[in-house]
Amino acid sequence: MAKKEQAAKPAPVKSIMTDAGIMAKTGHGWDYWFAALDRAGAAKLDHKGITALLDRKFKPGPWWGQMIAVSYERAHGIRAMNQKCDGEFSVSATKVMAVGLPALFEAATDPRTRKRWFPPGVFEETSKTKDKYWRGKWNGDGRLGVGFTAKGPGKAQIAVDSGKLPDSETVETERAAWKTALTKLEALLGVA
Repeated sequence: MAKKEQAAKPAPVKSIMTDAGIMAKTGHGWDYWFAALDRAGAAKLDHKGITALLDRKFKPGPWWGQMIAVSYERAHGIRAMNQKCDGEFSVSATKVMAVGLPALFEAATDPRTRKRWFPPGVFEETSKTKDKYWRGKWNGDGRLGVGFTAKGPGKAQIAVDSGKLPDSETVETERAAWKTALTKLEALLGVA
């Protein structure tokens, strides 16, 4: 299991959703959910335990249960931003470009053009499905997943997910690198 970052005193955390938003969807605001979970002993549970507790006792539904659990974990310093329930960190960067899906996929995955836009690092391809996804090992122990989606006539999206990152500092470095890389890819395609 990857190391987990836990702060002795959690910093203020921006909620995933506003209090009014969660109230409209579940009938209760964040104060209610956090107090109810505290009373039920959720601070001593892992993510699966918190979602099971929510499902069993409060029944907000699977999607809302996940949102409530993650928000609770972040607010209580159990989970940091960009940290998954297994303790690993990941970050995503996406960009919609004014180019068709096949052209975007080809430019992104071709080894000749990749050298012109990819951030510095070692990528070892493990799988690829034309116009859908591209996956591989990234900088040793990391994982890289790239998804491609058509967004209408002459538009496509690329979504890069860099996973198995060691800590939150690496998240911000990766985020900046991939945002810059996607801008370079867009310029390479001549659609910037």
